[in-house]
Amino acid sequence: MASVLKEVEARLGEGWRMQWGPPPRGVYLLKEVYMAEPEEASAYCGEGDLVVVYIVSALEGGLNVVYGRVKPGLSKCPMATFMRRFAKSEARQAVKTLIDFATGVDKVPLFQINPELIRFAGLCDEYPVVCEDPVVVVSKLVAASARRQRQREAEPPPRPQTWLLEELVKILREKIELDAGFVEIVKKIVEDPERLRGCYV
Repeated sequence: MASVLKEVEARLGEGWRMQWGPPPRGVYLLKEVYMAEPEEASAYCGEGDLVVVYIVSALEGGLNVVYGRVKPGLSKCPMATFMRRFAKSEARQAVKTLIDFATGVDKVPLFQINPELIRFAGLCDEYPVVCEDPVVVVSKLVAASARRQRQREAEPPPRPQTWLLEELVKILREKIELDAGFVEIVKKIVEDPERLRGCYV
């Protein structure tokens, strides 16, 4: 348990204070549907060093932005809350710190992040996929795909490999040097390519 708490503390850096117990009320970074129920976490706490960790960016004015993988509630697990105060003007940094921890340390995918918090913090420029309405994102992806397809169709077809032609010319030169009669065969093939095809049928 102590090693987990030290790792969290090290990842967060200076200015964070740890206290035992649940987090204060606030707005959660993760969408509720992606957070585990307290009972689910309790099932894992019977034996072992499991601790439920919450990270709180406390903004001036009383808004707490909370990151945790378990919904708040009664649990058999010990709870540790890391907290840091931020000025209201630092809302962007406060929310970004939690997103960086969630996506970097816990490997939470961006679609699990609450888009309202990203909008509130002014982070839509960094996370446009999260801020946009899903219908808009899909339509942009479809448009980009169609644009790439049109570009591919507009490009000229790829030219044949020139090295193959160079090798054939080199072989023909060698044959002609060895047998002067081979020149007549090449001339007849050039004059009537269908004659060569007849040889392979």
